[in-house]
Amino acid sequence: MSEAGPWWQRFFDAEYVRLWGQAFPSGDEEARSLFRILALAGGAHVLDAGCGYGRVSLPLAVLGASVLGVDQSQSLLDEAERRRGDLGPERLRYLRHDLRAPLGESGFDVALSLFSSLGYGSEDDDRAILATLAAAVRPGGRVAVDTMHRDVLAARLARAAIPAHRLPDGTLMIEEPRFDPVAGRVETTWSWAGPGGSGQKSASIRVYAITELVRLLERVGLRLEAALHPGTGTPFSAAGPALGGRVLLVAVRSS
Repeated sequence: MSEAGPWWQRFFDAEYVRLWGQAFPSGDEEARSLFRILALAGGAHVLDAGCGYGRVSLPLAVLGASVLGVDQSQSLLDEAERRRGDLGPERLRYLRHDLRAPLGESGFDVALSLFSSLGYGSEDDDRAILATLAAAVRPGGRVAVDTMHRDVLAARLARAAIPAHRLPDGTLMIEEPRFDPVAGRVETTWSWAGPGGSGQKSASIRVYAITELVRLLERVGLRLEAALHPGTGTPFSAAGPALGGRVLLVAVRSS
């Protein structure tokens, strides 16, 4: 019997925290890169939309930003609260919220959508999420989207390799992706086995071409400022066998 509700309501649970929390334990380097690329200063108001277990929210707050992390998963938010240490709510807050609906808070200097947090539902869903982010930043504020894109996904799948890696606790994880070029979606299943047990998780993610993402940003009143390489902040170039890898799109709210 199939489980009710969209896949992402079940995917981001305590088991996700246990497994993906090992694979991606810290966002310290990512937070430092974002501070530099986006020219953030101490006290900057940052919205981390799709914050998960606070992987980037926490180090951004440690660096001096005032951060609101928002996510739909209570399991991930519970882990984020567990990790916060002694940082008070004036520096770091977490909120459970479906970003397809207006947030009810505004005036942020920057809104972040990191780690491919778009594409879970329909294109209308993603437009609604981006509209929420656009409304949350102040005039002149920026929305930054760090994501995989269709070209690099196609390049990776063309190699016909099954991605696999071993986690620090010895768990072996294998991903089996299948791309539908008409729908623009990747249907992927992760399988794992290790000391904590075995299992599977499946996801269905719309992977946009960069051109499509820029159009979505423009449709919610944002203007593209730059397409960059995450980490370095250099202008994006689809070079090499990986076609540039992930992309960081930075857009500005003009009014």
